[in-house]
Amino acid sequence: MADREDEAPERRARAKPTTPFPHPASYRLTHLMLPMHRRHIVMFGVAALLVGLIAAGFSIGIDWAIATFQRAEAARPWLPFILCPVGLGTIVFVTRNVFPGAQGSGIPQAMAGLRMPNPRQVDRLLSWRIAIGKLSLTLAGFLCGASIGKEGPIVQIGCSVMNNIGRIGLPRTIGLQRMLIVAGGAAGISSAFNAPLAGAVFAIEEMAHHYDAVTGRSVLVAAMLSGLALYAVFGASFYFGSSQADLAFGAGWLVIPICGVVGGLAGGFFSQVLVSPLRFLPRRLADLARDWPVLFAMSCGLALALLGWLSGGLVFDSSYAAARGAVLGTTLLPLSFAPLKWAATLVSYLSGIPGGIFAPSLAVGAGVGAMLSRVVLLLHLLPGLPVDAVAMIGMAGYFAGVVQSPLTAAVIVVEMTNDPAMTVAVGLAAALGSISSKLVCPVPVYEAMARQFFAAVAEPEPSPRKS
Repeated sequence: MADREDEAPERRARAKPTTPFPHPASYRLTHLMLPMHRRHIVMFGVAALLVGLIAAGFSIGIDWAIATFQRAEAARPWLPFILCPVGLGTIVFVTRNVFPGAQGSGIPQAMAGLRMPNPRQVDRLLSWRIAIGKLSLTLAGFLCGASIGKEGPIVQIGCSVMNNIGRIGLPRTIGLQRMLIVAGGAAGISSAFNAPLAGAVFAIEEMAHHYDAVTGRSVLVAAMLSGLALYAVFGASFYFGSSQADLAFGAGWLVIPICGVVGGLAGGFFSQVLVSPLRFLPRRLADLARDWPVLFAMSCGLALALLGWLSGGLVFDSSYAAARGAVLGTTLLPLSFAPLKWAATLVSYLSGIPGGIFAPSLAVGAGVGAMLSRVVLLLHLLPGLPVDAVAMIGMAGYFAGVVQSPLTAAVIVVEMTNDPAMTVAVGLAAALGSISSKLVCPVPVYEAMARQFFAAVAEPEPSPRKS
């Protein structure tokens, strides 16, 4: 007790945040929801289908933006040194002045909204205006070559759609609103990667942090309906195609703990930098980020252009083609791909533009697996080691290290590659990656950023009047 009294005031302030962040267990949706009305079922289904259709259009727009940037960069290799700094600076300026709340991934905003007790705050956070800003500014980021993903923005957009349409005609309740947000997250991930099972698992494991009958039904229906809309537009397809990778049981399985631990530590360090960037930036850059955010974004854009030039253009955008080629065994990634992609994703996110980290993290993980497998083969330690299988294992280990949601990591890698033969190997790597990551980043990245966002926007509870 005496030691506590002697603590410095600033240390006590750090130990106890001024704005409490409610634990998910205190918001059990089952006890707060109204019974499912017919009108609610109809509007819920319409909202989930709309999320899928928006995601389909968003994906088409992103493909166009990536292709446009790639054509311009191929014709004029010097162009990114102008386009990236100017583009990222402009996006940050517009985000901060026109669409505040649209910056970053979007998943922390949805998680913060899930725990806000004031419905009006949630409506401001998950509004149509924010959804429009998120969509348009993320497209602009891809047009500038930023190493970002579409899944975080689609989650925030999906939560906005579910929040605004799913409760039309129904009395507002806290439980209903939270259920719609969780379902919107499931629909967002499902339609971003055409992976409905991964969307449902993500919503339960990462957002709701608990399972009950109401949550399970809601997220599964939302994920399947948004996936149905995507199926109607694109047909039956898997995000990375159908992999034939397999890792026969034997000495080759020694790469699983290696990929899990190395990927987990790298992912954990990445997350820790995102959570508290000022701790890792040089003082002048930290001052620039705090006082001149647009100039800092431009410096991040310049770093992105340099990393893109060093990689021969491989680390621009989400690096989907590189990751797909690695897990299908059609592309041999250079040893430098993983560290350069890691750095490109870091500077893109730290710049403050909207964009997710799922897809770039999957690409980094594939690069980690490809790098480790090539090192093992060059040293003649495990002859005949399948590079594509190790790329999948590295993808799961690193991605689990970033998000610290091993079940989501395992399901999303297996579902996106249509390769159930790798389920056990991928699951083990994801579990080890998540465990290793906690040594570097004790609090999961989305949880930590949601706490920061909640503390920044949550209104303090009014104090009771004295009579």
